[in-house]
Amino acid sequence: MLFRRELIRNLKSFIITMLINGFMIVYCLAIGKKMGVDIQQIIDLKFPEQLQAAFGFSGLNYSQGESILALAFSYIYLFLAIYLAGLFANIVSKEYRDKTAEYLFSLPSPKITIVLTKLYVALIYLLLSTLTCYVIAYFSAKAYYDGNFNMKVIFLMSLAWLMGGLVFGAISFFISSFYSYSKSIGSITVGIVMVMYLFQVVISLNDDLEKLKYISPFDWFKGDEILQNLSLNSTYVIIALGISALCLVIGIHRFNKKEVLV
Repeated sequence: MLFRRELIRNLKSFIITMLINGFMIVYCLAIGKKMGVDIQQIIDLKFPEQLQAAFGFSGLNYSQGESILALAFSYIYLFLAIYLAGLFANIVSKEYRDKTAEYLFSLPSPKITIVLTKLYVALIYLLLSTLTCYVIAYFSAKAYYDGNFNMKVIFLMSLAWLMGGLVFGAISFFISSFYSYSKSIGSITVGIVMVMYLFQVVISLNDDLEKLKYISPFDWFKGDEILQNLSLNSTYVIIALGISALCLVIGIHRFNKKEVLV
């Protein structure tokens, strides 16, 4: 019952996010098919080479569909990160904030089961989000590029969105376990996402800050690097999984031990 309720409760925000990202994917691939060369000229004119590297679309050939998707990659990543950060931050903490935690945790199910059930819902929406983006990108590429598209690129970028979304979601869940009574926890976690995004831009613009790339998840996965290497950096994948696991375990433990204040 709780599982179904949480799925329905969070469905609206999922649909809105998928409409935004889906439109962006379809629009970029559609316009790229017709205006790829023009896009190349506009970007070269408006964005210095260093700034192109900062946003993850340097060295791309926009006459190819894969490069168009790489261009959109970071923006889709950003929207997904914002959505998932808010979802994971509020999935349990909103019960404390809205004063419904006392009733919820008085149910026959153990407290840990309730926390895990709500977290499972967040993880399901994480999977559904990246799967939806993958499906939309896959069929859009099929429709606009007549088979002249390396589908492995779509898979790798979707996997990167999954990894990045998991990191931001787990970190937000962890933070919310400390501030679960705050009405602004969602805004705090979204603010952290934006800071991380701007931070990776600053790092990319300054070679002296290269060693700080490990700090921002936006620096771990970039569209141009995925396209050029046709793989994800295994070091960053391990870091992403490690941080996510640590944050989720600590967050679950803290919520399980947290007292309900009426």
